[in-house]
Amino acid sequence: MVRTRRELIMGGAGVLALTALAGCLGDDEEPGDTDDDHDDDDHDDHDHDDDHDDHDHDHLEIAEFEIIDRDHDDVAAYVHGDHWHGELPHVEEGHHISLGAYVEDDHGDEIPLGSDEEFELRVRVADGAAEDVVDFDYHGDHVHIIGEAEGITDVVFQLWHDDHADYETPEITAQVVEDDHDHDDHEHEDVHVDELEIIDRSTDEVVADVHGDHWHGELPEIPVDDHVSLGARFIDDHGDEISIGSDEEYEFRARVADGAEEDVVDFDFHGDHVHLIGESVGETEVVFQLWHDDHADYESPSIEAVVVDE
Repeated sequence: MVRTRRELIMGGAGVLALTALAGCLGDDEEPGDTDDDHDDDDHDDHDHDDDHDDHDHDHLEIAEFEIIDRDHDDVAAYVHGDHWHGELPHVEEGHHISLGAYVEDDHGDEIPLGSDEEFELRVRVADGAAEDVVDFDYHGDHVHIIGEAEGITDVVFQLWHDDHADYETPEITAQVVEDDHDHDDHEHEDVHVDELEIIDRSTDEVVADVHGDHWHGELPEIPVDDHVSLGARFIDDHGDEISIGSDEEYEFRARVADGAEEDVVDFDFHGDHVHLIGESVGETEVVFQLWHDDHADYESPSIEAVVVDE
């Protein structure tokens, strides 16, 4: 990752120390107190062996915490002492922004983030801030901030460990703005697809994949009055697979390409796969789509679909 923040300021941002999230407070003894002043019963609330089962990280020191706008691979904001420099990208209502983080401890070591790592990146609404402006999805090494309603709120980023936060940032403003995309013209660009593979679900094999503005491979032939079942694997420009399905943000769909024969194939959509149905013997061109709400966020180049007589 290009250390953009280092180009913006000279020197470090200082050390941010997290102490005592839960069960990590020191004893209340005044200087000079001895064990003679406290019997075993008085220490029930200070049994560190019991109270620290869920909090083994008593003291986590963070030297750098940067938020990465994953759409542009840029540092959008970074913590400096008890405040932020920079700002979060605006979130359009009904859509989301994808944010990663670069975190460094006080020894200068990067703290890995991810679902398979010790720490995950998470975010929450700050105490007392508006609750209904944003929502969140967590993905281990990055988070999605989802625009629920136009407005402004404050959020707090977290280093999540097991079932608690070992570190929380200062508050930073998140703003949700009006969606200004023209969905009729398919101009919504929340997601950038780098790879698309079409899977023949009868064999679980990749039969075609997009390469730039054209395809490699071909679709299986479609029997007339029958169908073929096709799945898909979409990869975004960060190398992450995009989840598709009826219960996911995105679905897999298809349509006849502009100007192609309309009466050769029809379609059934099932969230994570589509059926191409043979309506009449012949050839046409189809376009595959990454469907979001009521529009396509991505459309593939057209590819030939052939319907044959059984």
